Amino acid sequence: MKVSIVIRAYNSEETIARAMGSAVGQEFPPTEFEVITVNDGSCDRTAEILRGYANRPNVRIVDQENRGAIRAANRGFYESRGQYVVLLDSDDSFAPRLVAELSAILDRNPHVHFVYPDYHEVNSGEVTLVSPQNMFETVAIGVMVRRAALESEGFYRDGVGFAEYDLLLRTLGRWKGYHHPRPLFIYYRHSESLS
Repeated sequence: MKVSIVIRAYNSEETIARAMGSAVGQEFPPTEFEVITVNDGSCDRTAEILRGYANRPNVRIVDQENRGAIRAANRGFYESRGQYVVLLDSDDSFAPRLVAELSAILDRNPHVHFVYPDYHEVNSGEVTLVSPQNMFETVAIGVMVRRAALESEGFYRDGVGFAEYDLLLRTLGRWKGYHHPRPLFIYYRHSESLS
């Protein structure tokens, strides 16, 4: 298994189909990537919608009691089998070539621990191209990381406000990142956005 897409979902009935569609629709061999969706105790129709994807051979739905975004991400990372993992939130979406392009960069650059692309941010209907000059200017989703490196750090640390930035600070000077200057996901900013 080359890539694991981890989706964390909580009360996402209005957006989960868009996120799942962008994940399963990757232009990449279906036998080479998996989609692990952690339903974090949703009490709306999220679980019902996810059941519509459960018969796909490369999709796994993990149901758990509500434990929060960090623990939901960690559960997905723990369950993953891919060499590389990439996080997608239930209200965002990937471009069809994200898995193919980012995994190819990691394949060609064994010294690189993670790769992050440009992205489009949608805020109140306005679309902006974001091209991060460094990793601290991006968001948690769409960043592909070597699973072994992530596991060696114990995944995300619980009890911190922005676990993805905490991970970057912990690995600063040890992990090497790579910026891919192509927009490969859409981040929908709204009042409940985690970032």
